[in-house]
Amino acid sequence: MAVGGCGSSARPPSHPVHAGVGLAAAPAAGAFAWLRASPPPAGWHTARIAGGATLAYPPGWHELRGDRGTVSAAVFDAHGGYLGYLNLTPRQGAETSADWARFRVRHNAGEGDRRVTPEGAATGLRFGAGRASCVRDAYSGSTGIRYVEIACLIASARASSVVVAAAPAVHWSAEQGVLKRAISAADAR
Repeated sequence: MAVGGCGSSARPPSHPVHAGVGLAAAPAAGAFAWLRASPPPAGWHTARIAGGATLAYPPGWHELRGDRGTVSAAVFDAHGGYLGYLNLTPRQGAETSADWARFRVRHNAGEGDRRVTPEGAATGLRFGAGRASCVRDAYSGSTGIRYVEIACLIASARASSVVVAAAPAVHWSAEQGVLKRAISAADAR
């Protein structure tokens, strides 16, 4: 499963994320109306990056080793395949809230994504005391497995972080609630 961060490879091993251009922003009340900054549910684990931002993930998920300065967690099926994947990385490039969808698409296009289908984007979403810009897409990774991904650039007064949540398309309906809840529990610091 590939989930690319900004300038880092915030992706599960050997799977790419999304590519495409011309994403239109969706209204906040639309595709991303579920996004509401909130603390993680009781019993969830948290992992912190150097700048203080945190990623929350549920029991049964496992923290993964990844690029320096990032944190990732995943849940796997009985055969070791991804059922869900989360990543948090600090904003590292020239991306801005206003150009997040285009930036993300261009960033990931260079990483081998195939059959990318943009499904929506929004900017200026209220996220606690900050703002978020999010994009959702579907893509085929290097193994041919189709994934659905949501990637949000979350900006607070002090810092900006990118949180990514993805699952194989065949598992998206089962995993999307947990993935969206994890995005909502991210703390950009």
